[in-house]
Amino acid sequence: MKEAVMECLRCILALVCVGFGLVKHSQALIDNSFRSSSLESSSSSTTIRMTTSLSSTPLVLPDPRLSHWARAASDYLRSLDCTTVTFTSQSECQRLQSLDTRQMNVYLAGPRSRDTLVAVLPDGGLSRGKSHDAVLVIDPYPTAAFGHLVIVFSLDLDTDWEECRNRLGWYIGDGECIQIIEKRRCRNKLHRKTGRRRCEINFLPLVHLEGDDDTEQQLRCFSNVGSFGACPQYRSDTGNYTNRCELSHNTYRCELPVQHVIARCKIYEICDQAVLISGGWNRQTSQQHNVQNIRGVYSMLREHGFKRPNIKTFFADSGDILLEEDELSNRNSYPATQKDAIRNHISTLCRVTNCVETLVIYLNSPVMNDGTSLLWDTDSDGVASETETYTASEFLGDIEDCRAKRIYVIADQSFSGLLAETIITSEKHNNVVVFASGGATEYSWNDELTWQWVEANHTTQCVDGIFEDYVDTMTSLPIMAEGGFNAANSTIFGAPCNTLPFFTQHEIKLNFMGCQNLPMKWWLVKFKESRNSRS
Repeated sequence: MKEAVMECLRCILALVCVGFGLVKHSQALIDNSFRSSSLESSSSSTTIRMTTSLSSTPLVLPDPRLSHWARAASDYLRSLDCTTVTFTSQSECQRLQSLDTRQMNVYLAGPRSRDTLVAVLPDGGLSRGKSHDAVLVIDPYPTAAFGHLVIVFSLDLDTDWEECRNRLGWYIGDGECIQIIEKRRCRNKLHRKTGRRRCEINFLPLVHLEGDDDTEQQLRCFSNVGSFGACPQYRSDTGNYTNRCELSHNTYRCELPVQHVIARCKIYEICDQAVLISGGWNRQTSQQHNVQNIRGVYSMLREHGFKRPNIKTFFADSGDILLEEDELSNRNSYPATQKDAIRNHISTLCRVTNCVETLVIYLNSPVMNDGTSLLWDTDSDGVASETETYTASEFLGDIEDCRAKRIYVIADQSFSGLLAETIITSEKHNNVVVFASGGATEYSWNDELTWQWVEANHTTQCVDGIFEDYVDTMTSLPIMAEGGFNAANSTIFGAPCNTLPFFTQHEIKLNFMGCQNLPMKWWLVKFKESRNSRS
């Protein structure tokens, strides 16, 4: 009877799928549906919500054994001797063992019949880099910004106890062996004290079928697996960048024209300017809360006088992130794939005399443990190349000896304290103030720093006062680092702290917000310079 029902369902589904061009998937959908039904009937206490890691991909049904594997991985972590682990520090290991799994997310890739999987990281190779039957990932800190610690497990389904033990794995029965995958070259205990973040895996790996030239991501997040929590909210918008369409590669293969970012510097005025950078790397790490962060910071700047053309936004793979605001706002929004455009724009603002009064730079990207921001994986190979990253040294080089009167860097990303440490000791960043969400080895949590600045009262408070208000309220230990003496001595739009209480709201808006006319002598000097350059 069951066979007849299955055959009937196959016929019906095949007819439906023909209309949608999906015949090749019908068998897999039928088999997965029956597996899901058998799981539900065998374990009434376990709920597995069918979900997907990317909103643009079709729903993926979980393997019926996922709950068993996730529980085994959790038990494996709790059984570890934290004094001998090398994938993180002893204190972090002990913290993991005390966490409630309901706060964690679980991801799975595979298993696929006759196909094995390969895992790739953006910032380095993996130990046991051979292919596996399945890859399982536990994200213990879904509310922290990437890169934060994630635990990657390999699953091999046709092995025995002795072979599993020789691989330093954990045998969980029925020929299944689970192992923790570590970064390559991190098993040397000599590096444990100096490189605990260096040895952590801080990003979700790209897991693809062995031999797949397209390197399609197979890793999926599944909600409410056993005692694990719900998946993050992923973006629903559509990316509009095109590979190889950078400033230096304008070819017929590009679907979009090259987007030149024009710095608005007029010879008779000086303005407040802002640059908002939120890379994202891929659709699993660039989530809906990153969209809300950018829109929140943008709205805050607009409310305090920053003109639309003077706020340039570089977000993930989408140049339409501000389309909901209005068309004029969105006109100055670009994909973060254009690294050259980001650097050229910041350098231009810093190079032109009397162009910028206050330059606000907001950073909200996934970050490697050396402070390098991940922009976007434009070639989808999972490995971060030079054109897909913005290093801390490149950023600091772009703003050194900047001719803006003041630069406020709001860095709500992991390991942002590295920027603060550099600014303090630098002699070329006297007008720079860095507001970091945490220390050099700390993660950024819950977008806390972003919303402290978005919701602050900037018309009555200077930037150092805002920092003092939130310094004791955040999960990580935030930092304010001044490149020079008393550099944090104004509001975010440049009004001076010492006279701020004596101005009316009208006077503040008229004299300090947005753009101000330069004195006549400066206008004449710049006019003569402009004429000389043209001649």
